[in-house]
Amino acid sequence: FCPGDGHANPRLARPRAALTGHADDIIDGADMIKLAERELMAPLDVEARRLVSLAAQRVSVVTAVSPRALIDVLFVFVASLRMIRQLARLYGGRPGALGMISLLRHVIAHLAITGGMAASDSLIQQVLGHGIAAKLSQRLGEGVLNGLLTARLGLAAIDVTRPMPFAALPRPALADLAKDLLRKQEEAE
Repeated sequence: FCPGDGHANPRLARPRAALTGHADDIIDGADMIKLAERELMAPLDVEARRLVSLAAQRVSVVTAVSPRALIDVLFVFVASLRMIRQLARLYGGRPGALGMISLLRHVIAHLAITGGMAASDSLIQQVLGHGIAAKLSQRLGEGVLNGLLTARLGLAAIDVTRPMPFAALPRPALADLAKDLLRKQEEAE
């Protein structure tokens, strides 16, 4: 680890300068790592949370209004891969093989849930013939659930792509992203 190592991320210019200013101070290793995390990772973590929140909101809206299960599954797949790629680019690298396998497991589980919900809902609606209000309410609930699953995947992607473990800063929680998602959903209604 070298605080002034020439990384070209303009977002980190000021934090790198602040960290470099502490290079000559007498700081033990653990405290230097915590200081580096607070200085370097805090702005990236804010942006990562924003990226995950936006992806969850998009998935929530699209899966709530799309008429077909195939559209839901394809959109969730593309949005998930895009979010993972954006997080990897933000943190300056890609997840390793084991991290990518873990993320792909999350994506596949998410797709299975999304596809299963969409397919079963259309079957139930054909058999029972729900009214428009019931269908809309059910679709909005599906959208929120898909958004939450996307947020959960985003948090897993942050853990895998972030170059430092969470030690000095709090790990983003699904509850915080869920509040954002539900607040946005209420604003849309």
